[in-house]
Amino acid sequence: MEYKEIFISAVQALKINKMRTSLTMLGIIIGITAVILIYSIGQGAVKFITDELASFGTDYFQINPGSSQLSAIAGSTSLTFDDLEAIRNDTSLTNIRNIAPFAMTSVKVQANDEEDEYLIYGSTHEAVEIFRPEMVYGDFLTEEQTLGSEKVAVIGTKVSENFFGENTNPVGETIRINNRIYRITGMLNSSSALAGGFLNNSLFIPIDAVTNEIVGEERLQEIDISVYDQNSINQTIEDVEALLRDQHNLDEDDENDFQISSAQDILSTVQTITGLLTAMIVGISGISLVVGGVGVMNIMLVSVTERTKEIGLLKAIGAKQKDILTQFLMESVVMTLLGGLMGILLGTTGAYAISKIANIPFVVSIPAILIAVGVSTLVGIVFGLYPARRAARLSPIDALRYE
Repeated sequence: MEYKEIFISAVQALKINKMRTSLTMLGIIIGITAVILIYSIGQGAVKFITDELASFGTDYFQINPGSSQLSAIAGSTSLTFDDLEAIRNDTSLTNIRNIAPFAMTSVKVQANDEEDEYLIYGSTHEAVEIFRPEMVYGDFLTEEQTLGSEKVAVIGTKVSENFFGENTNPVGETIRINNRIYRITGMLNSSSALAGGFLNNSLFIPIDAVTNEIVGEERLQEIDISVYDQNSINQTIEDVEALLRDQHNLDEDDENDFQISSAQDILSTVQTITGLLTAMIVGISGISLVVGGVGVMNIMLVSVTERTKEIGLLKAIGAKQKDILTQFLMESVVMTLLGGLMGILLGTTGAYAISKIANIPFVVSIPAILIAVGVSTLVGIVFGLYPARRAARLSPIDALRYE
């Protein structure tokens, strides 16, 4: 028999029992759909975070107090203005472009008979070079304002909307922070999904106002440093780390009482976590392919039993074992291949829909699709081989006598 005739015959045999064929394909469809869907969403999430970090800037790193995030949140005092000045005054750190200190606290803010709690960033004029927000109205903190500890504030768009209404220029208005009046000199906005969440809901004032008048102690929660050469950022991080260890009188075996992280570190962590989750979920989804394969084997065994007389007749008129084997194997492969193609279609469509709803990039991996097709075909071959061999080995006389 020619392969074209075998293929046509396999398709016709599958059409005879459409419901059974469809139900058998369901496990394959679900498995392939899950693999394509999860892989596409995972890669889309990674691309989204990569693009966001790129727009926010990957040429900077930040220093936080404490040996862990928990200690930083708990209020570790291991980062001081002396550390800031030590970094600024070290002439060997030639790759540093800007360095901005941050003292943060959450306090109640009043304006226009409204009161709400917001995050206050005490910083310097250099912060704008690192965060790179859009100044909708006015200007960011100037060097003169921060050096003179002037009572000025730059507010985010969400803060402005809350106190002064939408599409309103708040420059020149006043707000009250910790019973002190601050004049608004600028309103900033960030369209970044990652940065906008906190920038647009925050206020920036001169750092001395936070440390001396609001918090009451001179400690820093963060120092951000931008660099000229992004390719040398790791070396700069190592140099700053060594400087701070000397500054804190840490011995060689002592753990850092500060943390240094960069946008590249964040991206690498996200990629690792996303990769592990994707691999785990894809592995779980692969179980449904095995289940689907078992279903294929069962149905093919049933088909062999139902068509025993047909097999005997084919052998009686000269069909060889190879022809019978190929016939049933082709049916199995066609069934799983069609299930795989339908799974790819559903998975791709679902990934596109979710990317639009979640507002993440739509990513389709051609290698993942090719692997999905290959896996579905392999399932058909592996799980269809036993029923096909059983059919091929039937004795023509026994098959014709079968009731």
